Amino acid sequence: RRARLFVLTLGFSRKSVRLLTFTSSVQRWIELHEESFRRLGGAPRVVVLDNLREWVLKPDIYDPTLNPLYRDFLAHHGAVALPCRVADPDRKGKVESAIDHSQEAVHGLRFETMELAQAYLDRFDTRWADTRIHGSTKRQVAAMFAEEQPTLLPLPVEPFRSYRFSTRTVHLDGCVEIEAAYYSAPPG
Repeated sequence: RRARLFVLTLGFSRKSVRLLTFTSSVQRWIELHEESFRRLGGAPRVVVLDNLREWVLKPDIYDPTLNPLYRDFLAHHGAVALPCRVADPDRKGKVESAIDHSQEAVHGLRFETMELAQAYLDRFDTRWADTRIHGSTKRQVAAMFAEEQPTLLPLPVEPFRSYRFSTRTVHLDGCVEIEAAYYSAPPG
């Protein structure tokens, strides 16, 4: 099966976290963000988003509509979302180049399990991506990350408690249907 690649890249140091997944949902992307924040040892203050449907419901340059679950997740960590402009790939070049590096690293390789593929990407990060000299800054990524890590926001004590956000209709019998189960709605 083909896996999807999630890449979170810090803006100053260009330190990237690369995670693989088979599924794509708001819940799964939040789990990937949480895992990335844990691996980095903190959360960034601003998260620049591409306009993925799971994150941004209505892209707009001035007033984008974020998914409420994702917005609450970022608020839980003290971060703010900044969606990119539509059809403007130059705004997120740092993460795009990290994706290119990742795709080159696994190009043509096959793995028996997802865990083996993730372990390969983790070794790629520690042996090549973190030790390389970045082309724009002319400094090592790991050294720059050591400077950036103290500025990350501390992780909350409790993990984010996820919920499902949806609009439901109350049927004539006063029940609401959620995943083929019926629950009575409160009066009024």
